Amino acid sequence: MSASPLPDPNLAAFLKEVNQQIAVVYDEEGLALLQNELHGRNDVDALQQAEIANEKLLRYVKSQSTRVAKFKRLQLGDALQRRQLERMPLLGYEALGDVEVNQLYALAANMSDSYQRLKLCAFGEPYDCTLSLIPDVQRVVQESRNLEEIEYYWLEWRRITGLATRRQFVSFMELYKKTAKLNGFVHAEDYWFRNLELTGHQTMTLLNELMAALRPLFLQFHAHVRGSLRKMHGERLVARGRPYPQHLAEVFLANAFGRVRVDWFVDMPSPEAGLTNLTDALHRRGLTTTQRVFWNVAEYFRGLGLPQPEGSLWAHTQPVSAQNEDHCWHKAWRFHTLSRTNFSYCPLNDEERFFDMFEAQCDLHYLRAAAVQPTLLREEPFPNFGDALGKCFSLAASSPRYLRKLGLLQGTQWLGLPSRLNRLYVQGLRIIFLLPVFYVLDRYRVDVLRGHIRADDNEAFWRLTEMYTGATAPQRRNNDQFDVPAKLLMEVDDQYTSQLLSTVLQFQLYKHFCSMTGQYLEGSADRPLDLCDLSDQREVGPSLLHAMSLGSSLHYKEVLEQLLGTGDLSMDGLLTYFKPLHDWLTLHNRQNGVEVGWQ
Repeated sequence: MSASPLPDPNLAAFLKEVNQQIAVVYDEEGLALLQNELHGRNDVDALQQAEIANEKLLRYVKSQSTRVAKFKRLQLGDALQRRQLERMPLLGYEALGDVEVNQLYALAANMSDSYQRLKLCAFGEPYDCTLSLIPDVQRVVQESRNLEEIEYYWLEWRRITGLATRRQFVSFMELYKKTAKLNGFVHAEDYWFRNLELTGHQTMTLLNELMAALRPLFLQFHAHVRGSLRKMHGERLVARGRPYPQHLAEVFLANAFGRVRVDWFVDMPSPEAGLTNLTDALHRRGLTTTQRVFWNVAEYFRGLGLPQPEGSLWAHTQPVSAQNEDHCWHKAWRFHTLSRTNFSYCPLNDEERFFDMFEAQCDLHYLRAAAVQPTLLREEPFPNFGDALGKCFSLAASSPRYLRKLGLLQGTQWLGLPSRLNRLYVQGLRIIFLLPVFYVLDRYRVDVLRGHIRADDNEAFWRLTEMYTGATAPQRRNNDQFDVPAKLLMEVDDQYTSQLLSTVLQFQLYKHFCSMTGQYLEGSADRPLDLCDLSDQREVGPSLLHAMSLGSSLHYKEVLEQLLGTGDLSMDGLLTYFKPLHDWLTLHNRQNGVEVGWQ
């Protein structure tokens, strides 16, 4: 048996210097982003400082690239040292020549700015062209019962985004392919998924397996929503056995976000059981300030066996400036060269912010636990990995059993199947229908990078959309139009796969912790997964903290292996959680003659 490689002193000295230099630059960028959060999301000075810090990082990485390549080639050092070399930031777009890199940044900025800059003309008022997509048009279509108006805004948004960005999108994807090669990736799709440390083929195989596992539940839910849309709008608009109209489905699904009302849905499982109103309950319970919520949630995590935040932490917290619900969230901030962690909070006090506190405090514990690693290894194993952890515990906190213990729900009716089905129904509308959309948006761009389709092949985009989401356009779309940019509400090169995998992992973690603590028992009517309450389950803490402390020192599969006992991501947690809803949907569709699937 060969001995493990020994640490190399020269490599150790190099990595020490790199970690110190990168820590300083990361902190400069983090401080600028914190200032932007506190002063307003368009603080020009703060954003400029963040950009300067990022440019400084790229210059430093470029200056060290030859030495990094040499150490990799010589295969020096032990496993931890080699891992740090692997996690060195890549040059990315800076590998392009000056002209092309400036062109690429301009393309990305123009496409990103389009979503904020482009304005739509009001329906029937061609001279009132002042409406932004979010929140102006979004609010109009949510309240409108005029189908012509809803269709108009759907078509108009795609018209102006397609016209504004079609050529830019094509040019960007060509430069992206070149960037991949200059960063050492033979296949551009491997570069696209580089943060997962999987090849493009491996990632798409994983995604296809997850989509196949989700398909039976999605088909039943899709059939139900299509049936509801047909009741609302008639069979002429919502034909049997066909994909449902995307513009009508988007309005229907959007009703599940924010403060939901039972009367917005024609086929809620148990309308008489109603839905919870936790915002009012928070005020009745006395959780009327963010500070009270903060320490209440801190006590929750202490009950899991995680350390209690020091009392002085709150003294350094600061409120964010945004009062807009879409931008007002709690957030933990890491600074590599300082011993303390910062925390910013949203002063709004409602249900969404209450559950967001569980996510933010989980992230706080994550940042602190990962601080034992060198700077290069403090990031999460893949993007949104930490988000999955946070959402796992906000999901646990939403359990009616925990909310009753906290005094936010009264009575036992919330533990009964009628109320549970209503809750699962709304959660399902928020979660299950997004996953195929995430898949399509990345699958389309990966097919472009592979050379299987043109970058502006609108017909290919709609084939994927119909196949995986069961949605179609209100009017036939062809290659004269270009609808992809209308759905890419993030940066053009941001991947949705990490969000999809994060959602899958969220439920996988939840099922694991609930099974480990005996709060979920397979086949038990008394302990179903959707009622699992993890509060005061101290055995959760040690394994959770250990996984957090690993940072990215190991591949995500190895981190999962140590945390869950398996390195494979699985849809099983999500399917188990939504099984009562799946059973209800199957029975309801059968009893009402609702057709399943589409042609």
